[in-house]
Amino acid sequence: MDDVPVSRNPPPKPKRTAVPPASISEDDNYSDTGYESSPARRGRNTRVERQPQQQQYSPPTTPTYPPGRSHKVPIVDAEPETTIGVAVKMKGELSFDRLLRIEGEFEGKLLSKGSLVIGTKGVLTGNVENMKEVYVTGGRIVGNISVDKLILRDKAQVFGNITAKTVKIENDCIVIGKLNVNPQAPERINNKGEIVKEEAAPAAAPGSATAGTPAAAPGSAGAAAPPKPR
Repeated sequence: MDDVPVSRNPPPKPKRTAVPPASISEDDNYSDTGYESSPARRGRNTRVERQPQQQQYSPPTTPTYPPGRSHKVPIVDAEPETTIGVAVKMKGELSFDRLLRIEGEFEGKLLSKGSLVIGTKGVLTGNVENMKEVYVTGGRIVGNISVDKLILRDKAQVFGNITAKTVKIENDCIVIGKLNVNPQAPERINNKGEIVKEEAAPAAAPGSATAGTPAAAPGSAGAAAPPKPR
C-alpha cells in the first residue's frame, strides 16, 4: 500500500456560537447603594427580596366609659331592715329607720320616716304618718295614711283616709275612705291649686256657755234664787 501523506497542520478550532445577552430583569436594576454588605458581595446579580417597612403599631387602648348610674332597686324588692313574719302577731309601738316589711299582723303605732311594705298576708291596724313610701301588695291597712307616696296593688285594701302627694292604685284594690292627693299634701288645695287654710272654730261670745256645757236657764236649779222679802 502506498503511504498516505499526513498533514502536519493543527486541526481547525471549533466555531464559537454567539449567545444572546440575557434580558434585563428588575432584579438587575436593583442598586446596592447603601446596602450594607461586604465588598466581595457588592455588584453580584443576587436576588434580594425587599422587606416591607414595618409600621409602628401600638396596641388598642381599653375604652373607658363614664360610670353609669346605679340601678335603683324598688322598695318592694329591697332588703328590709326589719321584718314581721307571717306567723308573727305584734302589738305596741315600733320604730325603724329605713324599711319595714309586714308579712304578719301588727297593731299599734309606727314611728319612722322611712318606707313600709305590707305583704300579701300582712295586716296593719293603726295610722301611718310621715313616711316616704308605702307599698301594699295584697295586704290590708286599717287606719289613716299620710305619706309622700302610696302604691296599692294585688288586691290591696285600705280602710281609712288617704293623704299623699302621689297615689297609684291598680285594679281590684279596695279603698274605703277619703282621698286627698295633691303635690301640696298634707295641705288641702282648692280648684285653683291654692292651699286652703282650715278656718279656726269661732270664739265663744261673752257670757255664753262654754263648748259642750249648756247655759243654765233663768229660774232653773242651776241659777241663784232671789232673796224673799220679809
